[in-house]
Amino acid sequence: MPSQVEYKTTRRFMNIWVYLALGAVGMIILAGLSSIFFVKPLASKTLQAREGQPARLQPFKVKPQAIGAVRVDVTARIPTNRYLAYEVQIRDQQDKILAAGLKNAWNESGIWREEGQTGTWQEDDLDAGLDVSSAKAEPLTVVVEVLEYGTSRNQTLTESVSFRIKVNQGIIDTRYLWPGFWGGLLMAGLTCLFSKSAGATLSDKSIGDSDLGDRVNAGGPNKLIKVIVKTVADETSPPSLNCRLMVRDGNGDELFNASEVMPLKFKRDEDGDIDSTHGQATFFMVLEKPSSYGFYVEVTPDAPVDSTRLIIKQGAVTLGAVKVAHIGAA
Repeated sequence: MPSQVEYKTTRRFMNIWVYLALGAVGMIILAGLSSIFFVKPLASKTLQAREGQPARLQPFKVKPQAIGAVRVDVTARIPTNRYLAYEVQIRDQQDKILAAGLKNAWNESGIWREEGQTGTWQEDDLDAGLDVSSAKAEPLTVVVEVLEYGTSRNQTLTESVSFRIKVNQGIIDTRYLWPGFWGGLLMAGLTCLFSKSAGATLSDKSIGDSDLGDRVNAGGPNKLIKVIVKTVADETSPPSLNCRLMVRDGNGDELFNASEVMPLKFKRDEDGDIDSTHGQATFFMVLEKPSSYGFYVEVTPDAPVDSTRLIIKQGAVTLGAVKVAHIGAA
């Protein structure tokens, strides 16, 4: 009685971990994009401060939020070749400090000379920021205090400094999303590589001809068999070859016979001449009954074929839907 062969396009053997990792990356991207919709501006003003005379923002009211925090961004504005030490404080309605941060700011410039050429350079570090979460609705205020101000030549200055203060509520610190983003991409990439090589190798044989075969013990209703045929041919090869795979049982009866077109990739040397060609065909199947099976390959036309390699893997996984031949018991 001949065996029954049924073809199905299925995702049954798909490696779901690839898509879970990509899904996690997608969620991180979505979280980063959606964070801008939670931001609510509370204050934006430029104030002056000097030593002993801190700048104080008018109180603003915050409300508890499940997502995001209150973010205070402060930018000092000082001329070049000056340094500034200042403290940013967030205070409640009782003037109690809830959060504070010290900033050593500077703004420098100069002239560079190298190999007869000259130019100017300018660098600064003027920004400071604080995040705070409020558990209740209450008015808060921001205080900026100048601790030290001077020139790059260590000359102390007493003049006032301008500060740009911005307060927003609902800010999400996206810096912590980047490790998850890159980690998810790395996991997806590694899982893709693993998927291509997954499974136990039952046979890996090569021959300097177009026909090749081997017999292995394989099969099982839940085990995907992946048969890979690789061919190396010479410069007289057509654009594609025909690869035929036959599977026979222990008695030599043919259970499966199918062919695939094998497109060729032409490798050229430094002069642009064709050096060799490479092709590959892949077959997926499920052999319902565990037993001994013979796998035989014929590549035609055989004249340009230099070598053929047959790889048989059991327990393979896929990255998506593939066409699988289900071969029933004879």
